Amino acid sequence: MSDKIEKYEEKKPETVGDRAWVAPRVDIYENDNELLLMADVPGVDKENLKINLDKEALLIEGRVKEEKLGTPLGREYRGVDYRRSFVVPAGIDASKISADLKNGVLNLHLPKAEALKPRQIEVKAG
Repeated sequence: MSDKIEKYEEKKPETVGDRAWVAPRVDIYENDNELLLMADVPGVDKENLKINLDKEALLIEGRVKEEKLGTPLGREYRGVDYRRSFVVPAGIDASKISADLKNGVLNLHLPKAEALKPRQIEVKAG
């Protein structure tokens, strides 16, 4: 038994990368037509941003480019990867989801299906 413990202690732990990942701050708003997720992903370019929807699981991943780490801010802080997941509620029209990125803020528009939108009921006089 002691031989087996020594062998494990001699091995180096597996490394998965030297960059940390953090969950970006996200504000979520709702109106009659959509849910809007606004995620703070400073330093992430469009090319380094991935948004995946698998059934009801929404995953946002972003990476700060290595050359941006040479800035004064980058010398003080290690690079990070942004990662956050959400469960998309029923009634979101997945085919109409859109996203835009401006000044380090990702705006993710999740439109509601027509069945979930409020509607006016006409009253007929009889």
